[in-house]
Amino acid sequence: MLGDLMYKLATFVRPSALPVVRSGGRVWHLAPDAAALFGPSGPDLEGWVATGSAVVVKSNPARTVYRVELPGGVVYAKHCRVTTPRAWGREVIRVPKARLEFDNAVTLRARGVPAVEPLAWGCRDSLWPGESFLVTRAQPGVPFIQFLEHDLAALTAGEQRAVRRQLAVALAHLFARLHDAGVAHPDPHPGNLLFELPASRVPRFALLDAHVVRVGKPLSWPESLANLALFNRWFRMRATRTDRARFWHAYRRSRATLPAPTHADLRDGAAQLERETHESNLRLWAGRESRWLGSNRTIRRVRRGACHGFAVRDLPEDFLAALLADPDAALLRPGVRVLKNCTSGTVAVLPMDAPGGPVPVVLKRVNLRSRLDPWKNLFRRSHAVRSWANGHALRDRWLPTPRPLAMFHRYRRGLPREGYVLTEMVPAAESLRPAAGRDAFLRLARLLRDLHDRGVSHRDLKAPNILLAHGVDPVLIDLVGVRTRVRPTAARRAKELARLNASFAGDPAVSRADRLRFLLAYLAPGPRLGEAGWKSWWKLVSRATAEKVARNRSTGRVLG
Repeated sequence: MLGDLMYKLATFVRPSALPVVRSGGRVWHLAPDAAALFGPSGPDLEGWVATGSAVVVKSNPARTVYRVELPGGVVYAKHCRVTTPRAWGREVIRVPKARLEFDNAVTLRARGVPAVEPLAWGCRDSLWPGESFLVTRAQPGVPFIQFLEHDLAALTAGEQRAVRRQLAVALAHLFARLHDAGVAHPDPHPGNLLFELPASRVPRFALLDAHVVRVGKPLSWPESLANLALFNRWFRMRATRTDRARFWHAYRRSRATLPAPTHADLRDGAAQLERETHESNLRLWAGRESRWLGSNRTIRRVRRGACHGFAVRDLPEDFLAALLADPDAALLRPGVRVLKNCTSGTVAVLPMDAPGGPVPVVLKRVNLRSRLDPWKNLFRRSHAVRSWANGHALRDRWLPTPRPLAMFHRYRRGLPREGYVLTEMVPAAESLRPAAGRDAFLRLARLLRDLHDRGVSHRDLKAPNILLAHGVDPVLIDLVGVRTRVRPTAARRAKELARLNASFAGDPAVSRADRLRFLLAYLAPGPRLGEAGWKSWWKLVSRATAEKVARNRSTGRVLG
C-alpha cells in the first residue's frame, strides 16, 4: 500500500510525457503511435458503442471489456469502475487502475516479457477518484483457460499428448523469463494468459491484467517458489504428475539468475513445490467457503413468500419461481419419480425445462425431527444448509458430487422449518455394491484418499451414499455428515474407511483380498501417511470396523 501511495505521489512530481488529449470530460494519455489510430480527439468509446464497432466480450460490476473494430485495426477497450467504498479507497491511494495496467504493460514489454500492447489510458477530467479506461491493441490468440477447457479436448489423443508436453515446457520458459526479469504475478491462473498455438505447434503466451503484477529485482528462490505454488494450484488438480514434473525441470534449468540446479535440487525442489501448492490450495478452499452462503457471480439469494434461500444464477427463473411458490406441490406433479419417502424426508426426480429440453433434477425435502429443530436452525447450519454448502465445497476441491442448484427453507413466524435442496441428477447411477467390480472399488479408494488429503472428513461414508455411473468416478451424495477445513488424523481416516468397510461386513462377495487391494489403493497416491505400513493400517481399520458392527448390533441399527 505504501508503494502504491509513493508511486502516485511520484506521478505528480514527474508527470507522464505521453501526449494528452481532452475530450468529452475525459483526459486521454496516448502511446506515441496511437494518435493516428484514434484521431485528434482520442478514443471515443461512446461513439464506438453507438455505431456498433464495439462489442461487449466480458462484463461484471467492476469492469466491462469491449472488442472494437477500427479502420486501423482491432483494439480492446476496458472500462474500469469504482463500485464499492473499498475500491474508492484504493483509488485514493494509488493511481487509476487503467494507468497502473498501462504503465506495467510498458515496463513488461521493455523487459522482454510478452504482454499486451497498451495504446491509451484515460480517466475523468477531475482530481476526484472514479472510473478509468484502458485501450490495448488486439493480439492473436484466445484466453489460455478457454483453450485448456474447450479447444484441447477437440484434438486427438496423440495431439493432446504432444500439445501438453509443449505447453509444459513453454509455460516453464515463460515463468523463468518472468522471474528472471523481476516480475511476480500474484494471480497467475490460466485466465490471465493469452494463448496462441500457431502452425509450428510452439505455444505463445502474453500476460493479461498487468495491473496486478509486481516488478522489481529478479526473484529469489523463496519468492519464486511462492509464485509457482500460486500458478500450480490450478494445474495440480487437472494436470498429470508427469506434466507437472516436466514443467518443473524445464523451469529450473531455464532460470538464469539462480544457481544451476543439481539432481538433488531438482528432486527436493519438486517435492517442496508440491507441498507448498497443497497448502496454498487448502488456504484457498477454506477462504472461498463463505461465498456459498452469499450473493456473488455464481450464487444469489432468493425469496418468494415463505421460502428463503440461495440458488445458482443459471437456474431457469420460471422453474425456480414455481418451485419456491409451493415446493411440496412440485413433489406431486405428474412425471415426478419418488426415490425415497420416509419420516426424515422425501427425495424425488423432477423434470426441469431447459433450452435443450427437459432435464431431470433431484429435489430433497428435509423434514423436521422435533419441535426444537426450527429454533436450532437459527443458531446452527441446518441439514439443508450443510448439504448445499458442502456440495459446493466438494466441487470446489474437484471432488465428484452432484452440483447443488438451490437450497431454501420454508419459514413460519420467523423460524426456518422444512428444508429443500435441489441438485443435478447423476444419470444412470446406482448405489455402490460388490457387483460393481474391482476397478470401481479401486477408483473409490483413490477418491477417498483425495477427499481426506483435501481437508474433508465424511462421517457417514457408507455404500448408499456413494453412486456409481458408467464411465465416471464414484459420486458422493448425502453430504450432511461432511466436515471441511479439517486435517483428518490416522484414527479419523481409519474410522471413515471402517464405516465403508462395515457396509459389506459379512458379504461373501467381498473377500479379504478385495479389502486389502482397496486399502493399498488408498495408501498408494500422494505422500506417505506417517511411518505406519499397510499392516498397521489394516489393524486400525479392522478394529474400527468391529467396533462399528458391534455398536450397530447393540442398538439394532442396520448396517448399510
